[in-house]
Amino acid sequence: MDSGLATVLAASVTGAFALLAVLVNQSRKENKNDHAYVSGLLSMLYKSSSRIENKVDRVDERLTNHLESHPSGGMLDNGRTVHQNGVEGDSEIS
Repeated sequence: MDSGLATVLAASVTGAFALLAVLVNQSRKENKNDHAYVSGLLSMLYKSSSRIENKVDRVDERLTNHLESHPSGGMLDNGRTVHQNGVEGDSEIS
């Protein structure tokens, strides 16, 4: 093999690996950006979930207080009783 052909072949191999390195680096950058975006979405979802849980707890407490305020002796229409932790049981509150 003459030196001119060897130089062209070496430059081609070097260029191919340089192009591959650029593509891999670009892929890593896009992946990092995608991970940051998804991480932000998951953080927002977690905060929303916490707010929803707090709202459900408040509604549960308000509903329990409302049911307890009715002049039914703690009994509901279906014969069940109202307890501090929700509606359960078939006997009156003692």
